Amino acid sequence: MHDLLAHLIDYVVPSIQLIGVLIVIWGVLDSAVRVLRREWQLARRGSAAWSFGEIRLAIGRKMVLGLEFFVASDIIQTVVVPTWESLGILAGIVAIRTVIVYFLEYEMRTGVPE
Repeated sequence: MHDLLAHLIDYVVPSIQLIGVLIVIWGVLDSAVRVLRREWQLARRGSAAWSFGEIRLAIGRKMVLGLEFFVASDIIQTVVVPTWESLGILAGIVAIRTVIVYFLEYEMRTGVPE
């Protein structure tokens, strides 16, 4: 049974990681479009729909969501096939995610500077 589960993980984990990558790419593309639209609006009307702070928060949220998928895939892999390397990778990702979430929430609470 363990071998079947380990074999299944070879397909599940990369699929979950791919979802995380797609979410991060979505965040980057969405933010790039917002920046371009902002600059276009500033050039034409002198005002814009989004501030740079709002754009930073939007990409930050999507990065955190993508990291959630990476953490989930690493947790699944570590539970089924635990190695010291996979535990180290999991610890690193969780640490990075914690720092990003802390600062993102701090900026949302205090307001984002332009």
